[in-house]
Amino acid sequence: MSLVILSRADTNEIGSLALNTLSELGKTDRSSDLYYTGVVGNLTKNASILKDVVGFIRKKDFTEQLIVADDEFNRVFNCAKQFIHASTMVLDNAKAQKAEKIWLLFDAHDINLDKLSYEQQIFLTNSLLEELAKPDNKAIIDELPGVSTQIDLLGVHNLKLSNLFQQSKEAEAAKANLIAPSTQRRVVRDIMNKDLLPYLEVMSKANPDLYAASFTLITELVNSINSKVRARISRNENHNQEEVLDEKN
Repeated sequence: MSLVILSRADTNEIGSLALNTLSELGKTDRSSDLYYTGVVGNLTKNASILKDVVGFIRKKDFTEQLIVADDEFNRVFNCAKQFIHASTMVLDNAKAQKAEKIWLLFDAHDINLDKLSYEQQIFLTNSLLEELAKPDNKAIIDELPGVSTQIDLLGVHNLKLSNLFQQSKEAEAAKANLIAPSTQRRVVRDIMNKDLLPYLEVMSKANPDLYAASFTLITELVNSINSKVRARISRNENHNQEEVLDEKN
């Protein structure tokens, strides 16, 4: 029976098997065998693509970072609001009226913008910060206790959130253009099943000094993966049977 990798082997198993196979084959110089070097070159290229695709997808998820950055932004935004609102109620009427002008700027840009989508939140905050930076408004802000510091922090955290959001969108766009790991897994498995393994099996008999030892070790690697796959299939089937029995009972 020909040596083949089972179709139910997952992406990690295929990727690991391909890299271990290439590591073993790299120990012996077979550069004079042009068919062999062509197959190995093709496997090397596609195994590298599989590794890169899986690595990219795992490391480019910005969800958690965005949640943290958004929470920090919200806290700073609400703190700035509280400082300004408090200044609108001071006994110094002139200062209270100035604070009211700044409060109205916040209100004009949605006093609850922290509850909006990332896009709206970032856009409105950028617009608000531009207004607050105008000389007349900045002069008022500098008079209000603690407000200037909070506005500066708001700018810092809005920029952080904006940068993360932009990176997340770029990552999503890049991910959309990537080959799906499941597709690339099949490419790698097909190269091994259709091109490499059958050839190594033939050559291990035709030229055992050069190929037999590597084919023996690779056979062990493939059989080990297949055993894990069969065990997983068996566990799933047993679990499904137990569920059926539970439903009948």
